[in-house]
Amino acid sequence: MKLPPIAVACLSALAIDSCSNVIAQRLKAWSESKPFVFDYVLFFQFAFMVVLTAPINFHWQCWLERTFPGWKTVKQNRVPAAGEEEKGVMLKDDGDDKKMVEEDVRVRDWWNIFRKWFTDCITMGALLNQSMFLILMGFLKHKTVAMIAQDFHNELLGLIFDSYKVWPIANFFSTTYFPVEKRMIFLSFCGLIWNIYLSLVAARL
Repeated sequence: MKLPPIAVACLSALAIDSCSNVIAQRLKAWSESKPFVFDYVLFFQFAFMVVLTAPINFHWQCWLERTFPGWKTVKQNRVPAAGEEEKGVMLKDDGDDKKMVEEDVRVRDWWNIFRKWFTDCITMGALLNQSMFLILMGFLKHKTVAMIAQDFHNELLGLIFDSYKVWPIANFFSTTYFPVEKRMIFLSFCGLIWNIYLSLVAARL
């Protein structure tokens, strides 16, 4: 049975992000010269956060694509191929006694691609994802609203600044070259290292 695109995207994100949490835990134990003890609580907290945020990110990417479609249809003229005139293709005279074929061609809409990229990784996308991370991890760790607000004060700007070291390039390639249903899978692979970093942040919250 073929799964719907949202299920494939979310399950893939869950698998990749869970791997990054395990790697982060091992790196933390190695850096502190301690024996590795798997933290099941942190793992399931991180996995649960991905389960909650992956559908939101999938619908966010769909909204971006609907609002700023990456392709547009334009009219283009070309010299007809041999036999096209006999097949009844609509021909257009270009004014120089040459017959031209007018057809619809899909081309990239670079202005929309830029707006989609800017909205996603420079403005709302960065703020949305880092805010969801701090809020959800705070609730999963049974923190009070005041403690979560303190995490915002201490961590949010640093998280957003660090995200700009990874996501602008990754988002450019995803919004330009990947269809929306494949975009989250690509971003999850790109975010393997980033999610290791988030796991380390989650461990200290």
